[in-house]
Amino acid sequence: MRRHLRFAPEVLSRLGEELIPHPDLGVIELVRNAYDADAKYCSVQLNEASEKGGVLIVEDDGDGMTAEDIYDSFLLIGKSKKTSSPLTQEGRYKVGEKGLGRLAALRLGEKVELFTRPRSQPGTAYRLSIDWAQYDSVLAVEDVQLTVVSESTDKKHGTTVKVENLRQKFTTTDVERLARSLLLLTGPFQDSANFRADLNAPEFRRMAEAVNLGFLDEYDYKIEAVLDNEGQASARLFNWRGEEIAAGDHSKVAVSRRGRGRKRSDVPIRFEAPAATFDLWWTLLSGNAFKARESRRSVDQVRQWLTHVGGVHFYHRGLRVHPYGDPGNDWLEMNLRRSASPERRPSTNNSVGRLKTNDDGQALLPKTDRTGFVENLAFLQLQEFSSCVLDWATSKILEFREEERTQAPPKTRERMHEAEKRLNQVVKALPPQYRPIVEQELKTFQDEASEHVAAIESNLLLYRTLSTLGTSTAVFAHESLGPAGRLSRILDVLRRRTQAHVDEATFRTQFADLLDRVQRAADSVQTFARLPLRILQRQKRSVSDVDVNAVCREIVDLFKTFLDERQIAVQLNLLPGAITVRTTVSDIEAILANLVTNSAHALLREDAPSRQRVIRIETQMVDRRLKLSVDDSGPGIVDIPLNEIWLPGRTSRTDGTGLGLTIVRDIVADLRGNYSAAANGDIGGAHFEIVINARHQNGSGTA
Repeated sequence: MRRHLRFAPEVLSRLGEELIPHPDLGVIELVRNAYDADAKYCSVQLNEASEKGGVLIVEDDGDGMTAEDIYDSFLLIGKSKKTSSPLTQEGRYKVGEKGLGRLAALRLGEKVELFTRPRSQPGTAYRLSIDWAQYDSVLAVEDVQLTVVSESTDKKHGTTVKVENLRQKFTTTDVERLARSLLLLTGPFQDSANFRADLNAPEFRRMAEAVNLGFLDEYDYKIEAVLDNEGQASARLFNWRGEEIAAGDHSKVAVSRRGRGRKRSDVPIRFEAPAATFDLWWTLLSGNAFKARESRRSVDQVRQWLTHVGGVHFYHRGLRVHPYGDPGNDWLEMNLRRSASPERRPSTNNSVGRLKTNDDGQALLPKTDRTGFVENLAFLQLQEFSSCVLDWATSKILEFREEERTQAPPKTRERMHEAEKRLNQVVKALPPQYRPIVEQELKTFQDEASEHVAAIESNLLLYRTLSTLGTSTAVFAHESLGPAGRLSRILDVLRRRTQAHVDEATFRTQFADLLDRVQRAADSVQTFARLPLRILQRQKRSVSDVDVNAVCREIVDLFKTFLDERQIAVQLNLLPGAITVRTTVSDIEAILANLVTNSAHALLREDAPSRQRVIRIETQMVDRRLKLSVDDSGPGIVDIPLNEIWLPGRTSRTDGTGLGLTIVRDIVADLRGNYSAAANGDIGGAHFEIVINARHQNGSGTA
């Protein structure tokens, strides 16, 4: 007797709803089936679906199915006809795969009714009903007999799938996700496929209003890239006028600029991936950029649109693939790389793009749960291609920006000279009785302008000096950490060997103190080497809500070894909770590091009082503003007028740079705060006070 494999009804659950994480994904699979049927339009209707027991109806105007199609395709789970005929009658690439998503959609409810009208058989319709309860009472799936009924109809060709008595409700989040998926299925792009899906839900109408605004013309840069069948890439970059400003062939574009644990390679990559195109519309969300483009829209309008459509979407055979480009799915790591280098890089918040491929060789493998592709070589290479294009475009824009920056000063001077000539000509043309008055006022203005320019140039020289100093310090700090660490290890060895060769009393009286002092010196070197490297960390230069109290503790901890060795005690009088300031961590660290260093040097002066060496750091809230004060018990501010301590190069120390307090002054000014100093505070030495806008948070909320 012959036997064959049989499947229990529970397998339907495993193959269906348990593989699809959200009900909307199953609905999308029915819509994708409509696309494969050459439908121009597909409607999705949810009736009373906000509670269990609702109805889902998906209807399209596609080719419909014959009885044979229903038996051999619709009811055949796990095999796709795409392999034998990848194109539809209209020339579309088929996107259906295995039927598992369709099965998940059909099992959303307790009953299913299929009503289909084949284009090839006008006037004929086929009806199929499935009652899933019947499967609960049988041993094997094939024990339930399904019958396709033929009937006459006057309706046009197409297919209607009705799922009744929904097992779970569609939440507002489910409906919004479904609406967004339907709207982006072919994308907000001007050359989208000749296919439209609709949803009769208020959420869909609201989402459609947000998505279909047509803001693709609101870009500052546009990227167009191609990956051909030979694995060769090319790209073009356009400005907002549509002018091509850069072009790169494979040797320029296909260069990996990301380390990922390996050295950067300048050898072009030969991509082993399906032919594809990559497009990105990139908007600088600033008022100046919109003004330069003479845009009729506001920054907020475009920003809101990008919250719905932003990111790079993946289009496979004409339809979007979930979850690439969904909120939170940054599959090209655009945001991560922008945070590491924020200057002129696209992100999911300021750009919208797409990667398109027909995948003729079927190299991409959809995951069983229909959430994206298996990350095989083909997928990873398409990902790498897209990233290389983004890196190439970013490098070009940075080149343009640097060129503009270097050319701006001489161009500005030329325009100023021309403007001055024209102004003098206008003055000479004035009536004689007015000319002396205007000439005098003009001379006063020119003198003031010259003084202002001189001040700016002086500040520029100052910050070039600071930049050079910072770069040199960072290099020396990095190089010092290695020897300091090795010195500590050598001291450990020396300590053990000395103890092994002399008795404990001799070691304690003749060697222990000397070795301890050398160790403290090595620790001090490490402390000061780590400081500039910490401040220069990239993530610390990103604007965020900075907890000033936390930074105070970290700076004290960083200086601990240096201060302890010099017997300097630190008093932290910090308000409880967190005091946050909208700035960068490096700014707050720079303020504290300079003030603490300044106090430490004051305490070590030869004329410092013999009392205990103390540095006090205190935070207070005054009228919703943070008051940060640093006091010391040193001699106070001496040998320099109080009004000159903030000026660059002014210092009472023979080995000082005179730049520390200038840095503090400029950071506080940028934060629109106030700074002040007193020669002697209430613990005897200098008193410095910084006041900046902040918000004080504690366990009971914002004070």
